[in-house]
Amino acid sequence: MRRKGGALSATFDTKAEAEAWAIATEAKILAGDFAETVAQGPVAPASGKAAKDLFTRYAKEVSPGKRGGRWEEIRIKMLVRRYRLFDRPITAITGPDMAEWRDKRLCKVSASTVNRELCLISSMFTHAMKEWRVGLTLNPCALITKPRKPRSRTQRITVADREAIISKLGWDGTSEPMSSRQWVAFAFYLALATAMRKGEILSLRWSDIDFDARSAHLDMTKNGDDRDVPLSKAAMTLLRIVRKREPTAPVVPVRTGHFDKLFRDAKREAGLSQIHFHDSRREAATTMAPKLSNVLELAAITGHKSLSMLQIYYKPRAAELAARLDA
Repeated sequence: MRRKGGALSATFDTKAEAEAWAIATEAKILAGDFAETVAQGPVAPASGKAAKDLFTRYAKEVSPGKRGGRWEEIRIKMLVRRYRLFDRPITAITGPDMAEWRDKRLCKVSASTVNRELCLISSMFTHAMKEWRVGLTLNPCALITKPRKPRSRTQRITVADREAIISKLGWDGTSEPMSSRQWVAFAFYLALATAMRKGEILSLRWSDIDFDARSAHLDMTKNGDDRDVPLSKAAMTLLRIVRKREPTAPVVPVRTGHFDKLFRDAKREAGLSQIHFHDSRREAATTMAPKLSNVLELAAITGHKSLSMLQIYYKPRAAELAARLDA
């Protein structure tokens, strides 16, 4: 290897060991330690714990402290079970290795999924490098280009769409839900009235609802902050349909996995497979925007910290804007 007018060489049994040595040595030289690197001679071949063992440790020690910890644990189990790349020592995994993994993964799943998984893998490499001192000098995920993000969704939900879905879920929209399917319909309408995420609604307890102040307190949201969601008349009407239970009882008593299945089945039966539950957040934000005086008020309701993210959820139709121009 030649860098800054000097040369170093070493012999290894495998290509992976040679690449790991090259990356580590080049990093030292670029940091200005060429003389010291030459004096030390070739570093030992890549060794130590396998990446999969450190990934598993991350799932046990780090993931549980995150809001999306359950998703991480499931994803990490899949990575260590399915890909032999992570059987190798973590110091032997290179940028080209991760690029090859990325390209193979793109043949099976969307770019968004690959980006989420790359972000998780990168976090594990960084944590192992900084906190566990595994001998890793460079995060290989930093050496590759992430797949281009697809266009953001623009799907809106019409009145006819929502009526078709709750009809398949067996709820009339006015009586107290009695079955899990009806509770899913109730949550769907509550999302359309508040712009809350599915996870936020399922985490709500009756103690979080303040009927006098007309607000719902979210102790933990996706961005890590708490938030008070103002409740419109429509939202208040929905909540008053339900008999108030114990303060610690969930407002919507359905588990996440079962909830997702029931909603998927209902929208498929209604012939609306293109609709996602999360589209209710876009519909709610777009409906609320004309009623508010500025974008900061809308951001306070939805919990978005940046205008660029809020723009993903504000999707007015051209006809709606044209009508406002003539008002």
